[in-house]
Amino acid sequence: MIALLSEVLARIESEHWIQPKLSFKTWPVVGRGPDSLELGRGLRISSPMLGHYLPGATHVAAGVCTIGDAVEKQVSEGFAASDRLRAVILDEIGTLALFRLADKFEELMQAEAVRLGLDASGVLNPGEDGFDLSQQAAIVELSGGASIGVSQTTTGMLIPRKSLSTVVGFGVRMPKWTRGERCARCGARERCPHRRMKMAEVAT
Repeated sequence: MIALLSEVLARIESEHWIQPKLSFKTWPVVGRGPDSLELGRGLRISSPMLGHYLPGATHVAAGVCTIGDAVEKQVSEGFAASDRLRAVILDEIGTLALFRLADKFEELMQAEAVRLGLDASGVLNPGEDGFDLSQQAAIVELSGGASIGVSQTTTGMLIPRKSLSTVVGFGVRMPKWTRGERCARCGARERCPHRRMKMAEVAT
């Protein structure tokens, strides 16, 4: 496993399979409903979570990050060739890379809050309980995700698959929460392998 992991990491680096990109735009909140935020130009984000987690938000940042599609193509080729172990390892590394990029996005949101003279909330991601995947189309548009090659399917899944869409609220004394707290309220928490994953320690 260690030897195979080292080999996969070397190919990722030499062949540039991970190409991190992110895009975000900050929008003023021009109106709000019980389950939505109006952000101008007829655009809105709808979710029952917004009123609870983003009370008093005066601005919202919509963001998308991706590591590109090279990893998922290599994973698909690995499974097609019955090289399952290598494919699984590569897929997990790609997921870790996406999580690290998401951490960088959160750092950028803190800097954006400072620029606005406001406080940043924690992050919200479509797919969490109460935040339907159908909202990813709006977030991709609001974030300028098309400029970094991110789109979505008719069912709301992002393309490339190793991509993530995020909403952050800005305001005065905005509530914050950790990734662990987000995991605890996620509907997939009992079957999610990344809550227990140790590969980060090995890869490091």
